[in-house]
Amino acid sequence: MKNKVVALVNLWAEYESKYPDLTMEEFCINYLAEHTQTPVHEADEKEIPINGQLAGMIGKLNKYASLYCKKALAHVGMDNIEDWVYLISLHDMGTPKKSELIYEMVSEFPSGIDIIKRLVKSGLAEEFPDEQDKRSKRLKITEKGIAVLYESFPYMDKVGSMAFDTITASEKVMVLNILKRLDNFHTGHYKNIRNVEFEEAFGVLTS
Repeated sequence: MKNKVVALVNLWAEYESKYPDLTMEEFCINYLAEHTQTPVHEADEKEIPINGQLAGMIGKLNKYASLYCKKALAHVGMDNIEDWVYLISLHDMGTPKKSELIYEMVSEFPSGIDIIKRLVKSGLAEEFPDEQDKRSKRLKITEKGIAVLYESFPYMDKVGSMAFDTITASEKVMVLNILKRLDNFHTGHYKNIRNVEFEEAFGVLTS
């Protein structure tokens, strides 16, 4: 028993050195995630590597969620999840510059501008001059946008149930904490690698 306690304490110290802000709850979740799964073996020539499986699975799950969201958002006159995510982020950010909103959404600039144009055209958002920078324009959500957003919440809550309720509450917390670690990692590097070539980005993210 003593040896097990020592091993656990040592493991906690190892985690804490890697993730200084890690809470006890997050440590327990990460420990369980790493010690209750089927061991991953090196793939042979016919198997998809684990990183490829992860990328494919996330992409597939995103397609399911996008389908459910599209059906839900039809009730409030929206037809895609990207516009809704932009709108809710605009609501949270207040009056950002267009470029700030697009950067927050991790979008390519042209596609971000297209989304903003749709929101403005539909009356869900409006743009106005930036008093500090006459070359830029800022955005804000309109009263109509707020009304549509709040009307959408019950439907999007159902989407969450459709997408995630097959796993337990504790499993949701575990998955969320793992995804937060990934998001924090990539957010920290995104600005520096967004305009570099692949090999340089690879070197930064895997060093």
